[in-house]
Amino acid sequence: MKKLPVLLILIAVTALLAAACGGGPAPAPSGGGQAAPSGTQPTTAPDKPQSPNQPAAQPTTKPADNQPSSGSQATDLLELPDVTEGLNALNSYESTFTMSFKGTENGQPKEWTWAMTEQFVKNPRAKRSTMLGLGAGTDATGQDTSIETIEVGGKTYSRFGTMCTSSASSEAPTANSSFTPSSVIGDIKTAQLLGTDNINGVSAQHYAVDIKGLTALGAYTNGKSEVWIAQPGNFVVKYSFEATGKDTFFGSGSDAEGTMQWVYELKSANQPIVIEPPKDCGGAPEDIPMMADATDQSAFGTMTTYSSASAFDDVVAFYKKEMIANGWAEKEGGMAMDGFAQLSFTKDKRTASVMITADKDKSITSVMISIDEK
Repeated sequence: MKKLPVLLILIAVTALLAAACGGGPAPAPSGGGQAAPSGTQPTTAPDKPQSPNQPAAQPTTKPADNQPSSGSQATDLLELPDVTEGLNALNSYESTFTMSFKGTENGQPKEWTWAMTEQFVKNPRAKRSTMLGLGAGTDATGQDTSIETIEVGGKTYSRFGTMCTSSASSEAPTANSSFTPSSVIGDIKTAQLLGTDNINGVSAQHYAVDIKGLTALGAYTNGKSEVWIAQPGNFVVKYSFEATGKDTFFGSGSDAEGTMQWVYELKSANQPIVIEPPKDCGGAPEDIPMMADATDQSAFGTMTTYSSASAFDDVVAFYKKEMIANGWAEKEGGMAMDGFAQLSFTKDKRTASVMITADKDKSITSVMISIDEK
């Protein structure tokens, strides 16, 4: 089953940002890989994401034709298809991307913050992404409203505040940040070397980014952008952007004016990170049996669904037998006819409803289990 909850989140956020930017440049493709050393020839970003075992498009350097807006006299220029370049070469990492605005609207203070934190482990592959801000965080009642996605052990878990869902995943997580500055403004076309700094304990080359060609700036002015690339390592350690003007991103059409800031940082690289499945993340409890050939498993709250290649009659017989073997009692009133069955069982103060449907066209049997606690 595809990771629909995750895709919906990213599509919604990306669409919101693209609309706010007034139809800015298309998002740059994401992917891992290593940045190229100075002096290599320019490369073109790939048309689609690459697999973890393929080399990604590389940042390139070339002689300067024009000086960037920073006025630096350095001559090495950097072209960076995506700020996630180089992540695939790491065994693990933790990154953060924060967008914030602070200013006024109609004479009143206005500010907001949106942030995504991501952790990734290469072996065994696992990934955790958490989104906070713009309505995600803690509501007025003190309830957690953050959005968290965990990909581990062949499953994807999505937590929306106190609600948690899970689904089987046929795709292993990749070393790409799900949402970065490149998702908004595309690639970095020109960045000029300024020197070397130490960022988050990593030695990195410091570049000033030429932002004159960024149409995504909209009504923002006085922009400044910088990027730091690990040397050695060739991965982005930090990317920053700041500009003043109208809030055209999450306040499109408003009279809000102030300062927008973006900060992307790699907080750690090749450090121990433990990513585990969340506890009690929906799905059927242990005393609810499932067919041995269950596929496309998905859970939402107290409801579980899956598919089985077994015949319809065999699945019905399985639940009539195994539910009783697990201490459940079958209630009267159930039915099974012509490829559809509705069975009901009770145990303690719980009621389990099992709906079984035959899909003759696909030669599969679908099962949906829901639990009601009195």
